[in-house]
Amino acid sequence: MLESFLYIISGDIAIEVGRELLASEEEDITDEDITENIKDRIKGKKDFEPEDEEILKLNTVRKTLYKLYSEKLAQFRRIRDKSTGWFIYYWWHEFDLLEEILLEKKKMLSQKLRDRLEYEEKNYFFECEDCEENPIKYTFEEAFELNFRCPECGKELKALENQDVKNF
Repeated sequence: MLESFLYIISGDIAIEVGRELLASEEEDITDEDITENIKDRIKGKKDFEPEDEEILKLNTVRKTLYKLYSEKLAQFRRIRDKSTGWFIYYWWHEFDLLEEILLEKKKMLSQKLRDRLEYEEKNYFFECEDCEENPIKYTFEEAFELNFRCPECGKELKALENQDVKNF
């Protein structure tokens, strides 16, 4: 399940970064060390593709780490290197929170769906049948303000049946 969620977040690179975070269980690891470890592991593979080069870039690893951080699956601490003045980021995983995070996402999605259902049930919708390429759905109030005319082509707006959306 963890691997699938990592893939959804940022593809194969997230899986590789996740493996490195798991492998460094005893100590925090820098983004540079993660990149080097991935390079060492991947470059030796026979099925290494040139397009896999993106995985080997430090910037890509950093972006992925920040995505994991934004999903609450990774944490970091920042320390300034006294000799260079640059910040060094030490990373560790929070994969033990995965179940909790997924439950939270499920609750949020469920609430969004309930809100959408309520919106669909409380409104009547209209759309222009002639503007099929980019149909815009208007609420009754919006259609009324437009005199039930399409602002794009001027044709009459038709009532839209949304029972399928409600039943979904």
